[in-house]
Amino acid sequence: MKKLLFIVGLALTSVAASAQDEVGLPAGLFTLEWKFNPFDYESKPVKVAQLNGRLFLNDKSAVRMGVGVGFDRDTDEKIISETEEASKTEGISKITNDALTLRFSLGYEYHFANTGRLDFYGGLEGGYLGRFYSGTKEINTTTIQTSSSSYIASENFQNTEYNKRNSDGDKLNENGIFGTIFTGIDFYVYKKLYIGAELGVTFNTGKKKNGNYTEVTGNKEIIGDTVIPGLTTKYSSETGIYTDSTGKVENRPVYETKGSYTKVYIEPAIRIGWMF
Repeated sequence: MKKLLFIVGLALTSVAASAQDEVGLPAGLFTLEWKFNPFDYESKPVKVAQLNGRLFLNDKSAVRMGVGVGFDRDTDEKIISETEEASKTEGISKITNDALTLRFSLGYEYHFANTGRLDFYGGLEGGYLGRFYSGTKEINTTTIQTSSSSYIASENFQNTEYNKRNSDGDKLNENGIFGTIFTGIDFYVYKKLYIGAELGVTFNTGKKKNGNYTEVTGNKEIIGDTVIPGLTTKYSSETGIYTDSTGKVENRPVYETKGSYTKVYIEPAIRIGWMF
């Protein structure tokens, strides 16, 4: 194994040495690259794939711009099955949470070392970072009276729609700015194609505001072939208005929470690019 690693290392060194005069830093050229973070952690902007453009001002300096978009959908579906002495309840619960991330950045790179195929750089960038959340919850159950000689059942449903928050309420829409100090390396694979790795430390700060939800519930009873409609209700946490199918209307308190946040985290990235 050690011999194999030695041979591979020697081969790579030979390739890099022989290519020093063939491929250099693309001074004055424009590069376009795809940048992504393959790791998961708490503060990571959700599944962002970023498109970066770099314009080299000379053989040492470059400006770059980036546009990133990330989307993630998480679905939790459960089967409900409960048996009691005189009844049996069956149904399904489905919770779906969506998360969207938008990122716009502008930065500067200083390329401090170049060995032909390898190019080392560092720099800083800043911009806008927004996180947006939404979700739904659907619960449908049927309870059958097993102790009765005739068919007696109760059907219940609950549908909830969440805006500017997730279903648990622990993630709210965020709008903020960020700044990143980074360092990286490019490896020019063949002619204008290159791959790279980057490591940055990001400071992210901004504001968030509580979201809202709308909940609709209802039920009906089935006795033999007879269907008896039950009570249907609707509540909006945004307006505080509660209504039901009997015509009842209530104005409940509306609670609004505003806050700020500050996050510091490390951002590793893999990059694949092309020079024009």
